[in-house]
Parts: sequence; structure tokens; C-alpha cells
Amino acid sequence: MTDPTAQTPIEPVRISSTWHGLRGHAHGLRGPVLIGNIRCSTTAQWKTEALAALLRNEGGLDTETVERCLAGNSLIDAFFALILALERAGQSPVSQTGIVLSQPEAAPGSTEWRVAIPGFHPRFTQETIGWLATAINLCNSTSEQAQRDALIATMNTRLETARGTLQGAIKSGGVNAARIARACAEMNLPMQLLPRGYVHVGSGANALIFNSTMTEATTALGVALARSKSVTASLLALRGLPVPKHRLVKSAQDAVKVASELGYPVVVKPDDRDGGLGVNAGLMTAEQVTQCYEQAVAISPNVLVETHVAGQDFRITVDNGRVVKVIGRQAGGVLGDGGQTIAQLVAEIAAGKPALRGTKSILSIDAEALELLVERGMTAASVPPAGEFVVLRRRANMSTGGTSRDAMADMHPDNARLAIRAAESLRLDLAGIDLIIPDISVSWMNCTAAICEVNAQPQISTEFAPNVYRDLLTRMLREPSRLHAVVLLNPTGKADCDSEVALACAELAARGERVLSVRTDGTWIGDVRIAPANRGVVVSAIAGELEKSATAAVISMTPKQLLQNGLPWLHVDEVRVLPGADAADAALLRECLELVAPHVAGQLKS
Repeated sequence: MTDPTAQTPIEPVRISSTWHGLRGHAHGLRGPVLIGNIRCSTTAQWKTEALAALLRNEGGLDTETVERCLAGNSLIDAFFALILALERAGQSPVSQTGIVLSQPEAAPGSTEWRVAIPGFHPRFTQETIGWLATAINLCNSTSEQAQRDALIATMNTRLETARGTLQGAIKSGGVNAARIARACAEMNLPMQLLPRGYVHVGSGANALIFNSTMTEATTALGVALARSKSVTASLLALRGLPVPKHRLVKSAQDAVKVASELGYPVVVKPDDRDGGLGVNAGLMTAEQVTQCYEQAVAISPNVLVETHVAGQDFRITVDNGRVVKVIGRQAGGVLGDGGQTIAQLVAEIAAGKPALRGTKSILSIDAEALELLVERGMTAASVPPAGEFVVLRRRANMSTGGTSRDAMADMHPDNARLAIRAAESLRLDLAGIDLIIPDISVSWMNCTAAICEVNAQPQISTEFAPNVYRDLLTRMLREPSRLHAVVLLNPTGKADCDSEVALACAELAARGERVLSVRTDGTWIGDVRIAPANRGVVVSAIAGELEKSATAAVISMTPKQLLQNGLPWLHVDEVRVLPGADAADAALLRECLELVAPHVAGQLKS
């Protein structure tokens, strides 16, 4: 029976029940931005050990990240750092921590902050804020374990749902979309995520659109050629580049016949799918070929059988005639220690890699692993000697538990030229070349090597090459990378500032700019109206970033519009406060200018 005299523990953290969301940019933060209050108790300490365990087991953060976040000088700094870490664990491209806007007077025993927190996907960010506050408070709770478990389940469900929505928006463009977006944030570039994962980088005349790592310079012809592995191999062979012998097959019986003619071992894979889907290598028997054909044909009606080339697997990334990254890939497996069974080693790997809730370990003792073990005369209960690597996957792919290493410094110049020629053969500006070779430091002309695939939309990753996306954007994006932007702040809120907008446009046009403006009757470029006034100034101004014919933009905003929406553009070159304000407007104008000032690259005028 609960003691009625027992005191309820003080909650260490309380957050606003509602947060104000700005669609645009504000206070130096890339939008969207959430604004609300966070209150921390000065008497109830955070139980950091319990919190670290909860963040690891339920939030997907590793211990090192949690310790780094909690090492801040204040509770609010720690809260901001953990929010950013949870954003990144959810694959959000957010790269800024929150900021304190003000410190309102708080109740005794607590400190309160008015804060602004950036949120690429506002719903996910708000759920993350709530999840973290609940997690901190839960660690101080004296509730029964059943109640704690029920609360954890509830808060995780809400977070996972929001995370799924975020990842759905990003994953349609692959992991590259989030990485390009993050590179934009690091480089302070304007960026908009378009439908189906397309990313718009920059604004105005020099802006670019990316589809994952397909660029505006990537040709449809090159993509079509690379899409078919058989066409790719035939074209490369014509140029004298090394490829496996291959044939397209129409049935399982045909696949077995071709495998016998080519000679075992063989590879069976879909002809027109990327990402290692349906690929099975090192097949030794007709039974395996039949089984793997059925897997491949379920993915694509076009199935390829090719000779298996023994050697190490390398992915060479080529960007416009330059090799920018080389990684060696090892199929998923375990390294023996002489004491543990294979099953125990797999479990140890799974336990050592915190995963987001709802995901599975990508390395497990499944049918594929058991089959490979049988081929080696082993079982899951076998204890491999120390130093012996036991392969549990047929393909060296990161998505199936593989590992990678940096091989850039090891590559022979002939192999670099080979990869560049392969990309050129398919007319690709950016390509991932999959090369099988015994030793990357030995020329392909002096050993048995083969290009098994060319990817027109390679997932690059920042591992071993942290600046690769920034380098890509720097090379491709011409200056100026954004619109020259002018905001007229209309303190009186009068409906029509078109004359002032027109005057600002004329000044910019006299300097040679092609000016986009939003007026009461619609959107204009120069003297031509290009859209009616049916979307509002903020939406129209955001859309203006996509206008290729513009080099500058002018809008007018009222204080109410600015405070409710934020700035439509990340960078503003000039803010002009129009006349008409009186003493009663001073506080409101000051609030507006505080919101705008960190984004102004040029001048504030009144």
C-alpha cells in the first residue's frame, strides 16, 4: 500500500506543454526552429549513470557520446547537446545546438530558460525534447518497475513514430540526402529538402538539385548504362577493362546450366538492382544456384550469372576524373578469440553496437550464415582459433554486417586510372566502382582482377573521408551560391509597401541584379509578374530560392509575420526598417531585430 505521507520526488526537468514553431530561420539557427521554455530544478540532480544506460538502451546513443554531452558547464548545455545527439542518431541533418533566448524569473528552487532549438523535422524534434525530459525525470522516479516499463514503452512509441516520419522523408533520397543536407549546414549554405529526397542546395541562379549523389551533370544515358550490370560489363569489356564472364538467364534450370558452363564458383544477382540486393557470391553447387536464382528473380525478372572472382572487395569513388575515396570491404563475420563460440561472438558484436529501437542486428546466425559455416565444416557452437576470421555473409556489403577500411593510400596508380576509365566509359561524373582484386597495391594488369559493378548513385559516407560531401559541393556550386536578399521591415503593418519594394528592386537592378520580389499582387522578376498573390509572403519568398533566373530578392514583412514565421532565407544582406514606428513599437522592433541580426551579412538600416 502506498504511503500517503510520502513526498513525490521533484522532477529535474520540466518543458513547455506547447512550443511555437517557426517555419523559417531565426536567432542564427537554420529553420525550422522551435521556441519554448525549459525549467531545471536546482535541488534534484540528474542521475547521470542511470540516464546514460537509458540513452544507450532506448535512445541509440553510445556511452562516449553521452559522457561528452553531459560534460557541459550547465544543465541547459547538456540538454541541448543530448537533443543534438538524438537528432543525429535519428539520421537528422541538424548540426546546431539550441540557444538560450532569455532567462525568465523562475519559481524558487529552479532555473528557467526561454530557448530556441533547431529542428529539421519539427515533429521529431518536439518528440525528442519530450522524450529526453521524460528520460531524465524517469531516472529520478521512485515508481514501481512495471510503471516505469509502461512509461518507457509509451514514450518510445511516440519517438519511434516521429523518427519513422523523419527517416521516411530522408531515406527516399538514401543516406546521401541527409549527408548532403548536413554538409550544407556545416558550410552555411541555403538548403531545401524537396519531395522524394531530392535536395536543393544554394538559392537563385547558381543553385543545384541533387538526387542522392546524382547531380545536374549526371546524364540519363550514364544512369541507364550503369543500371544494367550486363550492359556495363559488356561496354567495359569492349574498352579492354577487366570484368567477369557473365550471362543473363531466364530460369533456375538455365542458371544451373550457365553456372556449369562458366565453372564454379559463380555469382547470381539481379541485373538491374543496386545496393547489393539479391547478390550471392561464391556459390559452389547447383542447389545453391537454384536457391539464389529464386531470391534474385523475386527482386527482378532479369537475373545474371557470372564467374566468381577471388580477391578483396574495394569500392573506388570517382568524382569528375579524380579518385576521392577508396575503401576495402570485408563481408560480415566474426574474429575468433580462441575461447568463445561463433554464436557468442555474434551476440557480442550485436551488444557492442547500440541500435535504434525497432531495428535488428544486421549480423546474425541465420540460414545464410549456417550454410557458410557448413561449407567450412563448422557450426554456431564452433570455437574458432584466435585470429581466424569466420565469414557469415556472401557479399561484402555494409548493410549486411560488413566492415570497411581506408585503402586510399594503398592503391596502385594503374588501379586508380582503371576506375576513372570505367566512370568515363559510362559517361558518369560521379560513380562508385566495385573492384575485386587480390591486392589493391598491385596493378590490375599484373593479377586477376575484375570490375563487378559501376554505381551511378553511390552511397559515399564520410567514414575515412569526412570532407567528401563538402568537397563535392565546393567543386560544383558556383559563387554567388545564394540570392542577394533584402528584407523591408514594415513596423506599422500597413498593407501596401509595394512602392518601397519597387524602389529597393530598382536599386539592385541598377547594379545588374535580376531581382525577384514579393508584392501585394504576387511574385515578380523584374517587370514581369510570374505568380499571383495566393500563397503569402513567406511561402512565396521560400519558393523564390528555387528561381533560377533570379540573383537577388526583396520582400517586406510586418513584425507579426517575422515573429510568427522567422526569416524565409538563411542569409539576408540588408534589413531596412521602414518609417512610421513610434515609441510603442520599440520593444516589438527590438525583438524582431534580435531574431534577424545573426542572419544579416550586410546592413541594418532604419
